[in-house]
Amino acid sequence: RLMNSKYMTELQIFVINPFCCSFFVYWGLSFIFFLADIGLDNKKYRIEPNIDWKLYNKTLYHVLYLQFCYSLPIMYMLIPFWKWRNITIEYNDSNHTDIIKLITSGLLGESIFFYLHYWSHFILYPKIHKVHHEWKNTCAIAAAYAHPIEYICVSLPSFLFPPMITGLNWYYSNIWFMIATTSVVIDHSGYNIINASKFHWDHHKYSNVNYGTNTIGDVIHFFIKKYSKNYN
Repeated sequence: RLMNSKYMTELQIFVINPFCCSFFVYWGLSFIFFLADIGLDNKKYRIEPNIDWKLYNKTLYHVLYLQFCYSLPIMYMLIPFWKWRNITIEYNDSNHTDIIKLITSGLLGESIFFYLHYWSHFILYPKIHKVHHEWKNTCAIAAAYAHPIEYICVSLPSFLFPPMITGLNWYYSNIWFMIATTSVVIDHSGYNIINASKFHWDHHKYSNVNYGTNTIGDVIHFFIKKYSKNYN
């Protein structure tokens, strides 16, 4: 089990546990891709073989700064909201509807990220979102590399809002955090053998395509625009 609420405080349940789940997935996967970056034939497996190691080193410290100085305090401030949503904690309190909520959280997360990210290119790009786009040839570690304002207004809502909206059982919410973290790290890995990575790499190269983490957000956006035009 991920938790047993009988022996844990609210701080442990709503902050420490989900933070650790996401943190270890993020850095565990980033380390695996780092080993691949230095050990594999980059010309064969990476979309672009030349890695900016100076930016890589900068990103390492910057992401740790964001995670500890922003994620932890914000997750702590959200404790009253989780309690207000009356989120069930124990695995035994979950039921089959939580599987549906987990799937719905995935779709919501993609949609929230797509539109926040899409509009950040028009509103926040010059001084804020441009920081993330310092990475033209992305590496896994770049997934959370962003200006603090973007981290607060785009990255964290995409992770935290979906289970809050759906009322997802907290056990499954932690699974959602790990799935979402895995997805965003892989998206930024820069490997040509991973379709999601190629999809998002094109966004970093051209800036005006593929705003979602995968095709789902872009497809949803396409149909919404099409429906709106037909409706009007």
